[in-house]
Amino acid sequence: MSHLEPAEIAKLLSAGSPFAESCRHLAAVCTVCGQRLAEVEALMQRFRHWDAETVVREGPAAEVLFEALLEKGKNPQGWAALVEKDPDYQTWGVAWVALEGAHKLIAEDATRAQARNLALLAARIAALLGASYNPDWVADLKALAHATAAAAGPPGADSAETVRQVAAAVTALDQGTGDPAVATEVMGLLSQVLRQVAE
Repeated sequence: MSHLEPAEIAKLLSAGSPFAESCRHLAAVCTVCGQRLAEVEALMQRFRHWDAETVVREGPAAEVLFEALLEKGKNPQGWAALVEKDPDYQTWGVAWVALEGAHKLIAEDATRAQARNLALLAARIAALLGASYNPDWVADLKALAHATAAAAGPPGADSAETVRQVAAAVTALDQGTGDPAVATEVMGLLSQVLRQVAE
């Protein structure tokens, strides 16, 4: 008998019980299948996506697509134009990689503008995600992206834009899944904005 491929594992996990339980049981007794299950679960955790099939389909290609988007687009306006016209970039995976990039850059003052641009790119992609994505989860992604964009804004610069990002984050959070972890993360990012204003 051949080992389960990651796509097969994802299909079983997405099918729910008893298929997911059977997959986990097989993975517990087969080292190769266990490693592949761990890889699929790691992708699900990294991309914070509820559907294993979507993550396996989009996750591995997301980094390459994101890098191609940045290279071809050259600047934030070019990125937005590419995202608008090319559905290859309109995926949860690409949006999540952009948001990860923003979070990595937000800590350093020298890269805050780039962090804001990447967060806005993630929000733009999230706004274009099709009907195959759960709208509540998409709203969570939008909330995180807008909150990150607000937190990455330079202190005292274009306060009207920062207020728009804060409002968009709160609105999206209200439309989302209600996941307390998402709410905590969004509020943590927005509290950074308030600290900047107070300084």
